[in-house]
Amino acid sequence: MITVIPAVDISRGKCVRLTKGRLEYTKVYFEDPLEAAQKWKNEGAEWIHVVDLDAAIGVGNNSDQIKRIIKGVGAEVKVEVGGGMRGVESARDYIRAGAKRVIFGTGALDARLIRASIEEFGADRIMAAVDHIAGRVAVKGWKEMTGIDAILLCKRLEELGVRTFMMTAIDRDGTMKGPNIEYSLKAVSEIHGDVFLAGGFSSLSDLALLRDARVAGVILGKALYEGAFTLKEAMGAVR
Repeated sequence: MITVIPAVDISRGKCVRLTKGRLEYTKVYFEDPLEAAQKWKNEGAEWIHVVDLDAAIGVGNNSDQIKRIIKGVGAEVKVEVGGGMRGVESARDYIRAGAKRVIFGTGALDARLIRASIEEFGADRIMAAVDHIAGRVAVKGWKEMTGIDAILLCKRLEELGVRTFMMTAIDRDGTMKGPNIEYSLKAVSEIHGDVFLAGGFSSLSDLALLRDARVAGVILGKALYEGAFTLKEAMGAVR
C-alpha cells in the first residue's frame, strides 16, 4: 500500500511552501507549524514529513518548533524529520525527542555518517533524501548541484545499508505542474529499497499513476495546502 505523507516545511518558525526550493518564493500557510501538523493528523495522516528549511541552508534552526510538533501530534502519528541533518548528534537529538525517522540529504554523501547512524539507530530510522534535477543530485538545501547520478547514489547507499529513500524532483517541487513521472518510475524500478516520491504532484490523476508501481509512498506539499485535493482524496487515489 502506498503511504501518503503531508509535509510541514518550517522557515523562521512558520509553516511555508517554497517553489523549486527557492526562499525568495516563500508562501506562509500557518504562523504556527503545529497547527498544520494537527490539521493533517485530524485528517488521518499516519506520518508527517517535517523539514527545517533554515537548517538545510545554514541560516537558522527550528528544532524547538519541530520538537513541539513531535510532542503535539502524539504517539499515534509518526514524524520524520529532515533539514540540516549532517551529524549523528542532531539525528540522536530528534530521535530522543520522539521522531520515528531522520532524513539525511547532504549528509547522505558522507558514508561514515550513514554507517554510524544505521549502526546506532537502525536502518528503519534512516531515510536518505536524494534531491535531483533530471537525475542530477543537488545538496545544501538544493543550492549546489553535483555531478552525481541520483539512481547511482541510491544504489551506493543501499550498499551501506540504507533501505528507505525520498526522491524529490526539485525542478517540479512547488510548481503544481505535475511530477517527473517517467524518471521517478525508472528510479523505483532500479532501487531495491522503499522509495518515496515528491515534487510537482498537483492532481489526483498524478497520484493515480503510482497505483501499479512499486512506490512506498508520496510526500505532498503545495497541492494539499492550496486545496487541489484533500488528504483523504489523495489516499484514495493511490489505492
